[in-house]
Amino acid sequence: MKKTYLLILSLISFNIGAQNITWQNVNLNVPFENTDSVYNLIDGFYSNILIPESVRVSLWSIEYKGSSEKATHVLNFVGSKEALAEFESRKLTPEWDAYVSKLNSLTSRDGFSVTAGVTLVRYNLDKWQQPIAQSHQWKVKDPIKFLTAFANLMSAFNDDSGYVSIGQTTHGVENGETHYIYLTYPDLVAALDFGNAENKDQADAITKWIEETKDDEYTRSITRVMLQSWE
Repeated sequence: MKKTYLLILSLISFNIGAQNITWQNVNLNVPFENTDSVYNLIDGFYSNILIPESVRVSLWSIEYKGSSEKATHVLNFVGSKEALAEFESRKLTPEWDAYVSKLNSLTSRDGFSVTAGVTLVRYNLDKWQQPIAQSHQWKVKDPIKFLTAFANLMSAFNDDSGYVSIGQTTHGVENGETHYIYLTYPDLVAALDFGNAENKDQADAITKWIEETKDDEYTRSITRVMLQSWE
């Protein structure tokens, strides 16, 4: 019990030292023939507006997904909740209305969704802009147990991984998922190597993680590639 308590305290301390962020995903279903037009539209809009300090906007192509996922692209917004709220308030303009109208004409409503959430713990912050990212969704029964198991897992990997965060999806949940794990990679080779251990300590940590989370439901994952970002 004491060890678990100290782990939780370390997680809280980590959160204070590394400010957590709020995120919003606009999931788009872009017909193949409109891919270039949608990219040019989004780039033209976000390259010519003032984006609040500490907010990053990025466009991603979904490369690996399950058959039920209809979205092809993700427009991602990250920052503090105050900065994102300020950014939302700036959208009430004729230019925004024209942009959204054109975007709607180039994308399919089937597969469109908006989700939002918050990070709880983040690791390797210097790698958070790596161009390939993977998101794993979970239905978690005991959040404290899940977070503690994740801290144990990450202690075996340290700087060997890319940017890693664990957090909660708080808006737009469709299938009851409560938590996610988000990882980045510098290239496709590293992404395809996901799940492989480099030594016995990492292999043991993965085995322990599987055992400690066996009562939680792993629902799905997607892998996406960054096309462009704006700040």
